[in-house]
Amino acid sequence: MRIELAVVLAGLVFSSALWGAEPKKEGAKVGDPLPEFTLKDENGTDVKLSEFKGKAGLILFFYPKADTPGCTKESCGFRDELAKYQAAGYQPMGVSRDTPAAQKAFKEKFKLTYPLLSDPDASLAAAFAFKPGQRATAVIAKDGTIEKLIVQVNAASHAVDLLKDMGK
Repeated sequence: MRIELAVVLAGLVFSSALWGAEPKKEGAKVGDPLPEFTLKDENGTDVKLSEFKGKAGLILFFYPKADTPGCTKESCGFRDELAKYQAAGYQPMGVSRDTPAAQKAFKEKFKLTYPLLSDPDASLAAAFAFKPGQRATAVIAKDGTIEKLIVQVNAASHAVDLLKDMGK
């Protein structure tokens, strides 16, 4: 009888914990429209993502911190493959929690030739259910819908791997 009572009590405690648990937060999914966001670029200029709709697809690649080894390899990879992305109708943009000033220093140091966006509170990352500081990518089609969400990337080969994955 003691064992049965212990099992019942344990079940009640477990059930209570589940009832009180917050639901898992979900972000935008493939096929959804790009969430409306305006972020500062490396010059402190507002960049409204919806302004690209109908003009170009977007490659929003999120990286943990500017001017760190992995982020530098990834960002330089997109710099080196930029012409291929643009020929395919996509504009890469790097996104991190860094300040616009830190993004600008990073861009100048490594001669990056595309916008770097500051997402200081990780609100854009959260809109895709990416964790703050997570290396991840959102591919946005020219029509403004989410084409692909990637959460596992190899920083050193990400730009080339993504082009292959997109058939470009």
